Amino acid sequence: MLPFDRRTGEIWLDGSLVRWAEARLHVLSHGLHYASSVFEGVRVYGGAPFLLREHIARLRSSARLLDFDLEYDDEVLHAATLDVVAAAGIRDGYVRMNAWRGSEVIQTAALHTSVHTSVAAWEIPDGYYAAADALDRGISLRTAEYRRPSPQFAPVKSKAAGNYMIGTVSKNQALRAGYDDALMLDDAGLIAEATGAHVFFTRAGVLHTPTTRCTIDGITRAQVLELARRENIPCSVEYLSPAFVREADGAFICGTACELLPVSRIDDHSYAAGGNTVIRKLITGYRALTYAGEAVRPWGH
Repeated sequence: MLPFDRRTGEIWLDGSLVRWAEARLHVLSHGLHYASSVFEGVRVYGGAPFLLREHIARLRSSARLLDFDLEYDDEVLHAATLDVVAAAGIRDGYVRMNAWRGSEVIQTAALHTSVHTSVAAWEIPDGYYAAADALDRGISLRTAEYRRPSPQFAPVKSKAAGNYMIGTVSKNQALRAGYDDALMLDDAGLIAEATGAHVFFTRAGVLHTPTTRCTIDGITRAQVLELARRENIPCSVEYLSPAFVREADGAFICGTACELLPVSRIDDHSYAAGGNTVIRKLITGYRALTYAGEAVRPWGH
């Protein structure tokens, strides 16, 4: 895959579209040195960013949790995203929004730094998040060494760059061990999420998912919960111990980038990825949501 700094096109940076190669920040930016940076990922379906307003709202909330405010209002960011997607001619792709503190100081305190904002978009190639056949065969998860911190110890509700350091290390370790991703536990040793996605389980027709005590409130997760309600699928949001992995009869992860992906294995415990009717129904329903009004192919057909 072509490195991102070698691509062409346009990126929205601090109020205007600039050439891709000219969208730069200084190496002494506070956001780079102290992780005073937040971001959002938005999927594009049929040329339209999905749930864009919800993502912009969370970007703003994330920034405030890191003690800074975005320089642009929601309508400006909404229009900027549409401009970037249109300029790139993207039909099915991904938008990355970032906001970070500037280069006025390089020290812990940063009360008077500038705030910068960017919006970029690109087509999503097959296998970007997982193997191209992951929807059929499922993915594998390995329980991570590191844990998500308590909300008393970190701003866990912010989609902050620094909160993903643990995920990067954990996923790298999982990939080296032959897995697709890592299962993260929280500070109490309970199931939290995957490295960049929320996790759901099924047992006897009931959906189970961990609380978001130590994680961001997932936008895709909320869509799954709403789909379950519409489809009359019972759902329990609860504290889940690692032992529940073996008690469940199915599992999947969900997030903006990965959408909904069935899980076929967690550590040494396996699930039948293709035969779970609850997961099939939710994946088909989510596809219908993302392509609102367009014909969708039911999963597995």
